Amino acid sequence: MLNRQWVGSRYIVLQVLILVLIVSLPLHFYITSELENSEYRDREMLQKYTQKVANRIYTFSNSSEREFYFPRSNLFQGALYDQAGKSVFSLLQQPFIPEDEGFAQREGYHYYTAILKGNVFDAYYLVTVKKNTHAKLIVNVLVILIVTAFLVFMALFFILRQSTEPHRQLHRYLENFIKDAMHEMKTPLGVILLNLDGLSSLYENNTMILRAKSALKNMIVVYEDLEFFVKTNRVHHPKQQIDFSAFCHERIEFFGDLLRAKNIKVTSDIGEDIVLYFSRLELSRIIDNTLSNAIKYSKNATEITVSLYEEDQYSILKICDQGRGIENISRIFERYYRGDKISGGFGIGLNIVKKICDQHDIEIKVISTEGHGACFNYAFPKKEKKTPN
Repeated sequence: MLNRQWVGSRYIVLQVLILVLIVSLPLHFYITSELENSEYRDREMLQKYTQKVANRIYTFSNSSEREFYFPRSNLFQGALYDQAGKSVFSLLQQPFIPEDEGFAQREGYHYYTAILKGNVFDAYYLVTVKKNTHAKLIVNVLVILIVTAFLVFMALFFILRQSTEPHRQLHRYLENFIKDAMHEMKTPLGVILLNLDGLSSLYENNTMILRAKSALKNMIVVYEDLEFFVKTNRVHHPKQQIDFSAFCHERIEFFGDLLRAKNIKVTSDIGEDIVLYFSRLELSRIIDNTLSNAIKYSKNATEITVSLYEEDQYSILKICDQGRGIENISRIFERYYRGDKISGGFGIGLNIVKKICDQHDIEIKVISTEGHGACFNYAFPKKEKKTPN
């Protein structure tokens, strides 16, 4: 089981890596291209802005105006330097020493240095600066990632849905087949049991008839488990007032042929007039599965004890056997788990019991010693749990 999970995890990781590779390669080329385009646009904008400032300086130098307003911008900064590199006027936030005409890039800023013609400020260098910002690129990349992830998700969803459709269809066919097969089995099982009861009345203590009836009772328990399993979450099991004491005697009597076939004695300590508000079908699944397992895993000529009593706010049901015990208690309620594959069964009986108990807040306690039997304790709350309106 661990090996299958490991293989499945490797397959998922491989698919994710392939998906990341498919998305990242074109995204890498897109980002590289956009960075180059962004740098080209920044240079072009710097040149235009520098030419604009230079034209303003030349215009002012050839005019009679006395005050010059250096152009301000939210995107650009500017500065004037003399031929020795000394600052004449500066709006720069970072110190800069002009050297040659052209572009430079330092600490996230683009610089453009232009050499001016003669002007009234005796300025030789005009430096303009623009900060490198990739906000638009980041937004575009995020949009691409979101759209790509959505498209990939939809594609995977569609592919998985199409690939699992045959399995869903097979599951529906199998479920319908099981329903039809169980419907067809119900009547023959009843007829066989009726005729075996008639034969046992004619041929009392006949070993062959007794064994046939006990085997049929086992089949009926398995059939009822399968029926309950198939109809789970589809059929409502109404609750009613049940004489818990009489119901326990009734279920013990149902397994009388199985008990006699293995010469197992049942010692019952069942309190009188104990009433329970519960579903008869669900209660029968709890008792029948526990009793049938106790009989199945008990040796011949041993004893099974069934106790029912009230304690505080609970009705306590205990079913103990003198069988081989349980090797792994933590797994007995798992679906399809069987403690002994030779003894048969589908491994769903105790799983059904656990689900019913969890649904109705029934406490389960299992005590077992290998080679000395097992004891199942069920604590049924006396008062039904109220659900909020």
